[in-house]
Amino acid sequence: MEVTKGGQPVLRGVDLSVADGELVAIVGPSGSGKTTLLRAAAGLDPVSGGEVRIGGIDVTTADTKARNVAMVFQANVLYPFRDVAGNVGFPLELEHRPKPEIAARVQAEGRALHLERLMERDPSELSAGHQQLVQIARALVRVPSVFLMDEPLARLDALLRMEMRGELRLVQRGYGVTTLYVTNDPGEAMAVCDRLAVLVEGEIVQIGPPQDVYARPATREVAELTGDVSTMLFGVTADEPGYWLDHDGFRIRVWAQALTPYVGLDVVVGLRPEHLAPDPGGLRGVIERVVPHGPYVMTDCRIGSEIVAVRTEGAFGVRGDAVGLTVVGGHVFDPVDGRTAASWG
Repeated sequence: MEVTKGGQPVLRGVDLSVADGELVAIVGPSGSGKTTLLRAAAGLDPVSGGEVRIGGIDVTTADTKARNVAMVFQANVLYPFRDVAGNVGFPLELEHRPKPEIAARVQAEGRALHLERLMERDPSELSAGHQQLVQIARALVRVPSVFLMDEPLARLDALLRMEMRGELRLVQRGYGVTTLYVTNDPGEAMAVCDRLAVLVEGEIVQIGPPQDVYARPATREVAELTGDVSTMLFGVTADEPGYWLDHDGFRIRVWAQALTPYVGLDVVVGLRPEHLAPDPGGLRGVIERVVPHGPYVMTDCRIGSEIVAVRTEGAFGVRGDAVGLTVVGGHVFDPVDGRTAASWG
């Protein structure tokens, strides 16, 4: 599928198939075409190439109403003269459903999204987060063929956002509705999805189970978009058994034939917080910052001119301490085009 705006391509040959009942989360940098992809699926933006199919039926030229899709976008669009129950049930009123059925389904959505005590309030009396939940409930109550969600939890506070991840997933699975879910939060994406798609400059550069995309990113950009990653330059050397990554006297053994073209050259090594651990004989660094995060501690360490993040169960020093760090995993990126040459650990 292709979409062009103002003569400029926004989506470039996107090929995405979503199974019945599957939830695919889409992440990507700002301007990569995430919202445009949802709008094209909904029929709000015209497709300039390719086709859109829902349930095997070509709906490329069909209007939004004929597609039976439900959309939740960042902007809250609620009817100001209806209370919460009236907003949630409005799509069912348009379908002329019996009043007892509307009341029962509205009540069920209210329970699922923790809105029971707000049903008689006007939208103006709600927080931005609760307004967003009302919009989600209104989309869910229709049981459409496809859910299209663009940052549906962005306006919620941190605690409610974490709670609603699980609730949304349970409701989506309960209905078995095919869902496209856009978010800029990789943790949220991986928590709710069956598969994760990474969209860059209008193209899907990688798609797969979230744990696979996280552990084996196709490129440096994919690694950066799916979680914290620090980067450092290492030289590649080889001996008879295999390959070494070298940095200032510290060596990492990596068993990857893909490193052959890089022998004698520098490569970019990507290190996630779980790829590093304290070790007196490891890379020499200095602690810059220590930040507790509930059950674990994040420690920023400076190694030369680079900052790396280390995740441990407890603190292993304070600001200014000289420490050693061992490397237990990572990714090797091509220094020119950023593709991933090897991943280990």
